[in-house]
Amino acid sequence: MKPGEPKFTNHFFLPEDQPLFDYDYIFSASAMWVELGMEDVTATFDLFVRELPRKRNFLLFNGLEEMITGVMNWKFKKEDIDFLLKRNIIKPKLAKLLKNFKFDGEIWAMPEGSIFFPGEPVFRITGKLWQINLFTFFLMNSLSSNTIFASKLARCMLAANNKTYVATCSPVRGHAHEAALKFGRSAYLFGSASGMVPGFAKKFNIPFKSRARGFHAFIKSFPTEIEGLRAVAKVFPDSSVMVDTYSIEAGTRNAITVCLEQKKKGQPFFSALFIDSGATVEDFANSARYVRRELDQAGLKEVQITVAGNFEEYKIKKLVDLNAPVDKVILGTEAIAPADDPKLEVILKMALFKQKGKTIYTVKLASGKVSYPGLKQVYRTFNKQGKIVKDVIGLVNEKLGVPQLKKMVVGGKYVRKLPNLDELKDFTLKQLEILPDNLKRIDEEFVYPVKTSKKLEDLFQKIKKMHSK
Repeated sequence: MKPGEPKFTNHFFLPEDQPLFDYDYIFSASAMWVELGMEDVTATFDLFVRELPRKRNFLLFNGLEEMITGVMNWKFKKEDIDFLLKRNIIKPKLAKLLKNFKFDGEIWAMPEGSIFFPGEPVFRITGKLWQINLFTFFLMNSLSSNTIFASKLARCMLAANNKTYVATCSPVRGHAHEAALKFGRSAYLFGSASGMVPGFAKKFNIPFKSRARGFHAFIKSFPTEIEGLRAVAKVFPDSSVMVDTYSIEAGTRNAITVCLEQKKKGQPFFSALFIDSGATVEDFANSARYVRRELDQAGLKEVQITVAGNFEEYKIKKLVDLNAPVDKVILGTEAIAPADDPKLEVILKMALFKQKGKTIYTVKLASGKVSYPGLKQVYRTFNKQGKIVKDVIGLVNEKLGVPQLKKMVVGGKYVRKLPNLDELKDFTLKQLEILPDNLKRIDEEFVYPVKTSKKLEDLFQKIKKMHSK
């Protein structure tokens, strides 16, 4: 840096900054517990969602890998600790513990990709109270963003009748780079690698071949549309090219001309024609019918049609209902920033703590914000067709159905392998198959039965009575 030049620092929130993610009062609470001699008190916390967003009949759990790897790799740098000390956010006793921070507790969770419902713990963590407290907003944020993306994409796939119909364009109009990457990861679980940036595909060793190369900016960089299309074919002949830069009719004619020129030379030609404009779904359907008719008449039946235009589950369903000859729908803005209901009420609540060999159960009794005590499990019942029928939230060791929470970490060590993305994709798609038809509806709300067991209710009433004196 030359003398006099302004000093710039990296303004992005990096992985190494994660331990300072939470508010100062979170650190201060942990400092107080430690100062009061409670550093060995253990506690169990449940992570769950309080209510469903509008028109949702289920949620799809996503983000477990981020949560577990985040917790397991959590540590503090000297400058982090010095920062907290200097601002009197923590005390020296906690500062000493932070120097060698390592989570050594236990984690139970639903497998990533699981269907779940409000009130059900999807992630149960047990360990030192002061440690778990430091993960509060990280865990809540990780569940929220990932689950919003995956649940929205699941609805889009269901609207498309589970066809390999939906692709994504994740970096477009996301709220941040991290959001775009998380959305791309979720999109891969539903069969789409096209929404990934190359770096993501490289990082996770995912087969990735982009064919969408003839975009408007490229086409407009030539004197005429057909010159731009010929230039695309010269370098990437199997591209998907946009045909609405100037008009659908002219673009389609020019694209067909180039395809036929390539075909005559025995060379590859465009894999798809891309329609990127239309005021209504009907406009897209009509444009697709025109393009399909022109392609078929030219003997180019193998060339597909792709559309993009702020599509989401409702527009996709309408496109399907109109029987539009579309092979692929590109999701963008409405999927990565859901306008219909972008929020998720994620909660992390203490269910019990143990001090000096005594277990103390904890609840929250505030109206609309009730939480249940104890070590809990979610039990699921299926019918003969393998569809889910009801869930029961009960205490561990009850026998009320198929247990959904699996043991992931014990004593700070993995006891269950995290799946790779392809394994996770297979599991996620199979989870959609266990949904009964009514829960697959995107335009009507159905309440899936989630009950609490008698033993859990009795324990809750006992603790409630104790705190009502």
